Amino acid sequence: MTSKMLYIVRSLLFPCLWVIALVALLLPLPAIALPGEEETPPQKIHQLSLADIIKIGLEVSPKLWEQRSVIDQAEAQLGQAKAGRLPRMDYLQIAGLIPEAKGNATYSPSNRSDLLTGLAPFTRLEIKINQPLYTFGKLKAHIDAAEKGLEAKEASLARFEGEVITTLKELYYMILLNEDLYRLVSSTEEGLGKAVEKAEELLEEDEGKLTQHDILKLKYGYNRAGGKRLEIQKGKRMVHSALRSLLYFEEGEDFQLTEKRLEPVKVTLDGLGTYKKIAASRRPEWKQLEAGIAAKEAELLAEKKQYYPDIFALGLLQYATAPNRDRQENPFVLEEFNFFWGGAYLGWHMALDFGMPKKVAEKRAQLLALQHRQREATTGMLLEVEKAYREVVEKQESLKFARKARKNGRALSALSAANFYMGLGEAKEVFEAFQMYTEGAAEYYMAIKDFNMAVAELARVTGTKSIESTGPNAQGPGG
Repeated sequence: MTSKMLYIVRSLLFPCLWVIALVALLLPLPAIALPGEEETPPQKIHQLSLADIIKIGLEVSPKLWEQRSVIDQAEAQLGQAKAGRLPRMDYLQIAGLIPEAKGNATYSPSNRSDLLTGLAPFTRLEIKINQPLYTFGKLKAHIDAAEKGLEAKEASLARFEGEVITTLKELYYMILLNEDLYRLVSSTEEGLGKAVEKAEELLEEDEGKLTQHDILKLKYGYNRAGGKRLEIQKGKRMVHSALRSLLYFEEGEDFQLTEKRLEPVKVTLDGLGTYKKIAASRRPEWKQLEAGIAAKEAELLAEKKQYYPDIFALGLLQYATAPNRDRQENPFVLEEFNFFWGGAYLGWHMALDFGMPKKVAEKRAQLLALQHRQREATTGMLLEVEKAYREVVEKQESLKFARKARKNGRALSALSAANFYMGLGEAKEVFEAFQMYTEGAAEYYMAIKDFNMAVAELARVTGTKSIESTGPNAQGPGG
């Protein structure tokens, strides 16, 4: 192979190796067998499709579990806010020993300094029930803020799910891409090997027809193909390990893909405006901003309502008993040890906090910041949708041309090899034909992967898990 071809093949076959290396650095490294050691074969192998991989990945992702715990906290906060409408009860009881006391307010044989005389048990309890009646909208504002906060957390979870799905799809497509490239390079290596054998036979039969230069060129291509095969094999293992780590399989577990070849996903594209509308209603980041703004508006309203009082009904019950002390019936005598009384009252409470204007200003500033961010994000999200859409259209057209180029290259390599074996062609033609086929096939497989990832990105930026077509009439690019 020429140096130019090697450069092209390297750039086409292995542009994703830096991604593989990055993933390998970020994920836990698998056990590495030392020289002389054999890797332990997995005890359980799962047969997984892309849907299976996405399902498992979403279930086990630590990032998603963290987001789910955040949602649990938001749900608890909403429950607390709603509980503000319910009555609040305080219960207080004390117990101990108290000295004996006989008599009344005018005469008593007991001495208050006799602290240890006639000790007996004593208890006192107090029950308060506070039922909010009207809070001038404070409770409703707190509930609205908690509900919108929960919606924002759920939208954040959906955003992370979209990112995890995109990552899983990329690794899945990279595994299949490496499989196809491995078969391609292996086929090229085999074809060039047979061409070398045939060239050596022809050289022995007729030294004028072929030269050592022709044979060396074929051998060079053959050896380079073998080297690339080893590099792709290494890439296969790295990507496989990366995906296995994301699925968090236990030791002794592994997986195989049910699909064996990389195929373009089937998509029927709608107009750009359709995807912009979908993004406006489903995009998690959009929902997160809208819910966050609504929550801040409710928090600002609740802070403003702090200037108004809370009106409530209060139920009170107090009881105390001390058997070794005489009960005092005179209402003007302070009695703390033998009494039973209660009642219902109407009350109002108002906070006189001179820092409230600053708190209102803080909430207003937070709201304005989110509103400005929403304006900026709106433009950015629509541009992302348009970019992703046009990327799908471009990759779809590129895939059509790549498919035709691969088909033509395969026909040319087969024809050149046949002519060469029959003694009608030259070694140079075989070499160039294999070069063209390898380049065309590599471009085709890369075009499939790029197209599939473009579709996955369009699904992510529109807030949908998939925009792929299903059913008997669904078709991929090019029919």
